[in-house]
Amino acid sequence: MSRYLLIVTLIISALSVFVYRQDTMTLCFLLACLTLLIFNFKQQMIFLLSLLVIPFLCYFMLDTYQLGQQAKQSENQRYICRGTILPDSIAIDGDQLSANAKLYESRQVIRVYYTFTCLKDKQQWQSNTDVLQFSASGHYKRMMPATNFNQFDMRRYYEAKHITHQLTVQSWSNLKQKSVHSLLDTYRNHIHKWHAIGIKKAEMLPQPLNEYAESVIFGAAPKSFYVNNPGVQKLGLIHLFSISGFHINYLLKMVMGMFRRLFIPKEISAVIAGMILCIYFVFSGETAVLMRAVIVGLFFLLRMTGWCKLTPPTVWSVSLLGTLIYEPCILLTLGGQLSFTLTFCLLFAKSLNFWQTNMLLSLVSFPFIVAQQYTWHILQTLVSFAVIPIFSTLIVPFTLLGFAGQDIPGIAKVVNVLIQCFTSCLDSMSMLPGDMIIGKLPSVVLVLFFTCSLLIYVKQNALAFFCRGMCLLLLFFGTIWVRYPLYGEFTTFDVGQGDAALVRTPFNRSVTLIDTGGQVDFSAKKDWQIKQYQRTNGESVIVHYLHSRGISQINNLVLSHHDYDHIGNAKVILKHLSVQRVIIPAGMLKQQKFLKEIQPYLGRTKVCELTAGDEIPNCPFHIVHPFTSGQAENQDSIALFGCLGNQRILTAGDLDRAGEKAIAERYPKLKVDILKLGHHGSKTASDPETLRKWQPQYGIISAGRDNRYNHPRKETIRTCTVNQITNLNTQKDGMIRYIYDNNQTSYFEVKITHELKATVSTNSK
Repeated sequence: MSRYLLIVTLIISALSVFVYRQDTMTLCFLLACLTLLIFNFKQQMIFLLSLLVIPFLCYFMLDTYQLGQQAKQSENQRYICRGTILPDSIAIDGDQLSANAKLYESRQVIRVYYTFTCLKDKQQWQSNTDVLQFSASGHYKRMMPATNFNQFDMRRYYEAKHITHQLTVQSWSNLKQKSVHSLLDTYRNHIHKWHAIGIKKAEMLPQPLNEYAESVIFGAAPKSFYVNNPGVQKLGLIHLFSISGFHINYLLKMVMGMFRRLFIPKEISAVIAGMILCIYFVFSGETAVLMRAVIVGLFFLLRMTGWCKLTPPTVWSVSLLGTLIYEPCILLTLGGQLSFTLTFCLLFAKSLNFWQTNMLLSLVSFPFIVAQQYTWHILQTLVSFAVIPIFSTLIVPFTLLGFAGQDIPGIAKVVNVLIQCFTSCLDSMSMLPGDMIIGKLPSVVLVLFFTCSLLIYVKQNALAFFCRGMCLLLLFFGTIWVRYPLYGEFTTFDVGQGDAALVRTPFNRSVTLIDTGGQVDFSAKKDWQIKQYQRTNGESVIVHYLHSRGISQINNLVLSHHDYDHIGNAKVILKHLSVQRVIIPAGMLKQQKFLKEIQPYLGRTKVCELTAGDEIPNCPFHIVHPFTSGQAENQDSIALFGCLGNQRILTAGDLDRAGEKAIAERYPKLKVDILKLGHHGSKTASDPETLRKWQPQYGIISAGRDNRYNHPRKETIRTCTVNQITNLNTQKDGMIRYIYDNNQTSYFEVKITHELKATVSTNSK
């Protein structure tokens, strides 16, 4: 019966991911589970299928329908709402506040964002530990989707938590402590209050002990944790710092050990421990991924008392079904995928030794992690072997000691030194060679790799050897497919009010990055208003996309001129990727912006100052501007021209109309098919007479949404319309990719077709 329940549970889990997200990956998982059902079908399973599968399928479909209806709510510029905010959901960075709020009328949870107007306002929110009820007015809209291919999708992330909308608060009214009328709400609010108080006490500890305490004890990893502890992320140890089964087991052992020493009967101990588990679940933020560990912990207590003895596969099945009831989208999150997959493997790993078990867990987790971050450190498996015992026997107890003893002089400092040594060791190991850029492997490769990794230690030696060989072959050929594609691309990133483009030729023969974008902050902010921990779009968009394409080295980084919205992220690119050459317009090398923003991060990268006619090594484009040395201003921008596939492309940074006319005069036979419109669509560029000479078919505009310059300007759009130029604009289309191959086949891909509708469109030429 246990085996049948396990198979039926796998079918339900496959249905859950497919109903909520129809793609190649979820379809393959569903087909694999159905195949398993067919080969193991017995008449006794009919009862379980009808009893469980049909109700769960109806539940998923109903929930999907309700989520779809919730997502269709219209945008409202002056939305007024009332609701509650839990104190432990509030996050403050600089002058920005974010929190989850539950609305009274619709009962839905939304994200709330607010910009503080004064320091006193910020301090009041920072000191709050009460559950708040509020009335607020602001801009209510659907959460923004990812606007670049392979970018982290905030909309999808929150939809998996059933959050579809956000409110940018303009003004608060009636903001006060929530009054409760039920005993259950009173207890729940008090638990969240204690959680918030604990987090604030942890924040007072020295760094990095404060970050470890917040993560390990309270399950609330601060933004600074990932910035200050890069080794943890690179080596794939994030799961240790998220409250999960590991921490629940530790809590149960500590509680039951204490009760045993007090000679409390195990039946009474189990009841008290079960109540503590439920309280801890609320205390830790009621996260869905913790539900599995709580259910397993409760069954462990029942088994210990002799009241209920279920087999491990049955407990795993019930824990998954219970979690799916609580959060149907749990298997669409990385935490849920790893939690249930790794514990599933442990069900069948009793005959394996320590090294084999860890190798199995590492290989099984590989497809999930690579699908998210596109990289894998070769030392990840070995480090996990050593770190897990150290973490459980030293780091967790000492973190608890440091937090509990922070009022006793010296204890927190001593513990902090130990944590610093541990963190330094992880960071040092992460810097060792072995950080491999895998890229975005095809879904079929990931599914096959996952399936084969499950079978590498089966008793049938022939099958085990076959699966091990398949894992190696899939990784090898999958990586080759990503790193050396048959096609090339000219990709314009959506980096807001900035400019960045990638030129990659087939088989990865040449990789050129033209400008890097960069966010310009026009308002002078005070210290309390500055965000401490914010990833640039150079890292979250450009580097992440290059990694997804399997790119580890850039042959040429072309910086068209010295404006920050074109070179601001260059230091991020130089830090995360190997760059052979930086190409700049003649005269820029001694400019202050270059010396400040580029020079300190060059390392062994070669810098070349070039003008029109100079050759760029290993680049399909050649320089057609500037003609002389200048000051790296807009009028001195580098203009590049080249043929990719059957299309002639010209991109010219922020070059003005005079520069465009000069290029047309210097190269009178020049014709263009795809024109990167100058200066983000400003009226200072895109000269009508020049465009008539060049006769471009497509115009690409890189501009930020709601930018202060009103780019692209109406004059530019009118010029394109008159000249029958098809506009592609990052404001409405997101990332724009021109894809081509050596057979003269080419087409465009855009990420979104409307600002709030996440779709992928393909326009064939």
